[in-house]
Amino acid sequence: MAGSTVTVSKRAFLRLHRSHMTLICQELAALVFTKEVLVLSTLTGKVGPPKRQLDVAKVQATTDAVIQEFPQTSASDVRAVIRRKCNNEQFNQKEGT
Repeated sequence: MAGSTVTVSKRAFLRLHRSHMTLICQELAALVFTKEVLVLSTLTGKVGPPKRQLDVAKVQATTDAVIQEFPQTSASDVRAVIRRKCNNEQFNQKEGT
């Protein structure tokens, strides 16, 4: 992604839904992090039972890419969507077991 060492498939990046900030953010988070990483991690690593912290550089690259597409979006808005994505993946895993 522009301005970082984080890479994703160009084809997958171009296919992201750009109709709403939350859609592109959730889809981009799934590209940058695996589902397993999202299930086992939080933004800070400090919530609830101990979990890993998401890679700070990848979170920043995701934030920058979303803000580039939606300039009116704040970094805290993007972080909230990434946090929700982690929670959703954790919930989905619990429901599937």
